[in-house]
Amino acid sequence: MIRDDPSRTLMGSRQEKWFYRNLSKSKERGASWRLIGNQIIFSRITEDWGDGEVLPGDNWNGYVANRKRTLEHLYDNNIGNNIFLAGDSHQNWVSDLIWLGNKEYDNTTGSGSIGVEFAGTAVSSGGVDGPIEPDAGTAARARVQSNPELMWQEGYYRGYFRLDVTPKKVSAQFYGSPSVASRNAWDIPLANFTVLSGENHLQRPVAGGHAESGALRYGKVTHTNLTLDTETGKWKNVGFDTMYLPNKP
Repeated sequence: MIRDDPSRTLMGSRQEKWFYRNLSKSKERGASWRLIGNQIIFSRITEDWGDGEVLPGDNWNGYVANRKRTLEHLYDNNIGNNIFLAGDSHQNWVSDLIWLGNKEYDNTTGSGSIGVEFAGTAVSSGGVDGPIEPDAGTAARARVQSNPELMWQEGYYRGYFRLDVTPKKVSAQFYGSPSVASRNAWDIPLANFTVLSGENHLQRPVAGGHAESGALRYGKVTHTNLTLDTETGKWKNVGFDTMYLPNKP
């Protein structure tokens, strides 16, 4: 298939060489972390659309050889503490960064991972159609089941995540808005994740064993609707009937 063509590159030959060179330089100068931002999800994500699992091609799945070369450079040069940051998909994804089929990986402990990927959802654009349960929840559970490195997936809420970086750890706090159909100051904490320096994987239990929405591997999802008013700092159980603005005829 065209996605397996070794000549395919997402970055172009010149930028790809620059990327690998600077990954190595960052290790040589003793950088605590490598924060690698790109528009699309780097991790291999399979989808099951009812007729078997497939690899969507509008992300790094369409550039398998380029991804292989990137992972090969990280593993062969023992470059750890990698945090990949992505978006584009209008959904939330949190994964250990692994080289499936080439390096052993234990998703119960995270052993074998070379980093972590945090991919955020959209602020206002649509995500999974249908209600949070069963539609969005069913889709998230299927994705986590199909992808051993995928630790959390969530497609209902619009929102953002906050990344806190210190020499000892990286923390990501994901937030969702209960509605983008009206102006409001409400945020729902969805899940929190930690990566300790030198560990190269999400801290276990992932997200402390609990998330507000979606599907969490080896953890529990509980819909509490506990919401923070970011203007007043007060917490409240808030329910909104409409997530999105109604479509105009």
